Amino acid sequence: MVFNEKKYTEEAVLEELALMERHARDGSALNAGCSCIEEKHSILISGLASEAMLMEGSPKERGFYSKLGEFNKKARHEIIDGTFNFPENPTGIQYEPHGKTECERAHPEVLRKISSCIKKLEKKHDCAPPYIDCPVNPVAVCRASVKCP
Repeated sequence: MVFNEKKYTEEAVLEELALMERHARDGSALNAGCSCIEEKHSILISGLASEAMLMEGSPKERGFYSKLGEFNKKARHEIIDGTFNFPENPTGIQYEPHGKTECERAHPEVLRKISSCIKKLEKKHDCAPPYIDCPVNPVAVCRASVKCP
């Protein structure tokens, strides 16, 4: 079996993200005082993202890992500093979902309607991503209400 550095790195990033998500959701990060998110998982993600930027891949892939590393670094410092301000959307585009569906990619007008809907709901409920304190998830509500042609 030939070692595939790119596949290994992608899988390692996914594993760390899954572990980070688990700790954030199961309460261990807050209730048990576990500091593994900022002291272990986020550091590993930043390192893996830095390595992935140096590997063979499309400019889009390298750009993704660059944004992931930067976003992760900012989030880690928010935890360490105790400020807990959620970093800006790594895509740099306000009022758009982080990932686009096939329909949203194929129909820009659908994405514009969803973005407009998200903006209205965020203002109505005075909330912003990640919508923890929001009574609704604007992205989910808007995706459900705007139909694909």
